[in-house]
Amino acid sequence: MGGLSEGSTGLDSGVAGGGAGPVANRRQFLQGSLAGGLVALAAGCAPARSDPGTPAPAPGTGPAFEGGTWPDARDPADFIDHGLQPITIETRRAALGMSVVTPISRFFVRNNLPLPPASIVRRPDDWAIQIDGVASPRSFTLADLKAMPFETIGMVVQCSGNGRLFFPHGASGSQWEVGAAGCALWTGIRVGTLVAALGGPVSGARFMTTRGAEEAPEGVDPLSVIMERSVPMEKGLEDAMLVWEMNGLPIPLYHGGPLRLIVPGYYGVNHAKYATRLAFTAQESQAAIMRTGYRNRPIGVAGAPDQASMWEMNVKSWLNGPGANDAPVARGRRLFHGVAFSGRGPVSRVEYSVDGGTSWSPAEFYGPDLGPFAWRTFRFELELSPGTVTVATRATDSTGAVQPADRLENERAYGHNGWRDHALEVRVVEFLPREAAAGGGVGAADVAPGAAPAPAGGRELGPEAARGRSALLDQTDPSCGLCHTLSDAGATGRLGPNLDQMGVSEERIIAAVTNGLGTMPSYGESLTPTTIRDIARYIVEVTR
Repeated sequence: MGGLSEGSTGLDSGVAGGGAGPVANRRQFLQGSLAGGLVALAAGCAPARSDPGTPAPAPGTGPAFEGGTWPDARDPADFIDHGLQPITIETRRAALGMSVVTPISRFFVRNNLPLPPASIVRRPDDWAIQIDGVASPRSFTLADLKAMPFETIGMVVQCSGNGRLFFPHGASGSQWEVGAAGCALWTGIRVGTLVAALGGPVSGARFMTTRGAEEAPEGVDPLSVIMERSVPMEKGLEDAMLVWEMNGLPIPLYHGGPLRLIVPGYYGVNHAKYATRLAFTAQESQAAIMRTGYRNRPIGVAGAPDQASMWEMNVKSWLNGPGANDAPVARGRRLFHGVAFSGRGPVSRVEYSVDGGTSWSPAEFYGPDLGPFAWRTFRFELELSPGTVTVATRATDSTGAVQPADRLENERAYGHNGWRDHALEVRVVEFLPREAAAGGGVGAADVAPGAAPAPAGGRELGPEAARGRSALLDQTDPSCGLCHTLSDAGATGRLGPNLDQMGVSEERIIAAVTNGLGTMPSYGESLTPTTIRDIARYIVEVTR
C-alpha cells in the first residue's frame, strides 16, 4: 500500500486541470532517493527484507526510518522489518493487541516508493488536491476541506499480500504473515459530498482515479512508477473519503499525511497516500501499478488489464494470542482473542476449532462495533493441557460468505484468507518460568502452581504479602500480567498502568480488583475479600 502505494492514461493526460500538494523540492528529492530503486521496482524485483527470525533492534536504534529513529513511539520489537527502501514493516502477531483500534505506534507501514520530504506535514492546512472530471473542477486546500461536513469511520487497512508467507511457490514481495493489517479511526470528508458540491461527475465517467504526490525522476517513464489507482466510480462516490486524521491525530507522513484517500472495504493499494489529484475518468489508469500490477492471476502468468484487480477484501479472521510468535502458554483455562473483518459488509459470526475443522464452536464478540468496515474483536476460552494444539478460526460475513479452509493459489500471493494457514499453533507448557512471562504468552500468572519464587532483590515479604504474591501468580484469571507491569512478579504487560510506577494505596487496589475499574475484569466473584486484600498488600510492599 502506499502513496498509491502498492502501480487513464495517467491523470495528467486524461483529465483537464492541474494542481498538486506543496511538496518542496520534490523532484530533487526523488531524483536523489528513487533513481536507483525505481527501475528495480518497475521490473518487479522485491525489496530486500530482514529474516523474520532475527532479533529486533533495540528501541530507537532501528535503521528502517530516516535518521535511524523510529517514529510515533514505535518499539522495534513490535515489528518485523521487511525492507528499508521503501519502508516495509509488519506488526508482530502478538503486538496487535486486544483492542478494536490499532494504535499508530503499532500500525504496519507499507510504501512502494521512498517517503516524500517530512516538510509536507509541517503545514498540513496548505496541502492542495485537484478534483477533476466533475462539472466544476477546482482545487481544495486541506483547510478548505476541514470547513466542510466531515465524519469519522472505523476501517481496516490491509495489504493485498497479507498472508504471502504461507504460499509455497516463492511469490515475490514482502513475506507478510498476518501483521500487514490494522484498524483505525479515520476522520475526513466523503468524496461523494465533495463531488456533489462540484456538480457531480462528467458524463461517461466510470472510474474514480487518484494519484499520490510522488513524481518520477527524469529519464524514467512516469507510467512505470507513478502511484495512481482507479476504483469503480460507484464505490468511490458511496464510500471513499479524503481523510486527514488517524485515531484523532494528524495522519503521520508514514501513513500518508497530510491527506490520503481511503476506500473502505478495499485493499490498501487503493488508499492513495499524499493525495494530490482525484478525477472521474472513462477508463482505468494506464499506470503500471493499475494496468498490470495488483492483478489476481494464475502462477506463471503475466499481469494484464483483463485480470481481476485487487479491490474488495474477502472475509478473514485470525488469532493474536495467547501463544503468538511462539511464546509458551501455561496449561489451564485460557482466554483467546482475535480479529475478523470483510470488505463486503459486517462480520456476523466467528467460530473456532481445535480439531482441524472437523467441528466448530462459536466465539463471542467483545468491544465496540465501529461499523461494517472495521474489524470485530472476538474471544473464547479453552482448557489447555501440556503439548501442542492448533487453534483455527473462521468468520462469516453478512452476505453469507464464509472464510475458506485453504488459500487460492495465485502468482503474487494476494488475497489469502484461508483459515488453515492462519491457524495459531500454541505451545502449552506445565508452567512458565519467570523469564518466559515477558514473551507474549499468558504472563505472570503462569509460573508453577503454588510456587512463590523469592522476591526480586531479596526483599522479605510479610505473611499477607507473601500470600498475595502467590494468589496474584496462581489465581487471577485472566492474568494481571497480561495488562500490567510488576517487576517482582515478572509481569511486563503494557496495556494497563505500570504498577511499579503508580504508588497506589491498598484501598485503591482493592477497589480496582473487586469492582473491575476501567477495562479491568472483576475478580470480586472469583477471589475472596481476604485474598484480594493480600494481593493489594503485596503490590504495595514491592512497589514502595
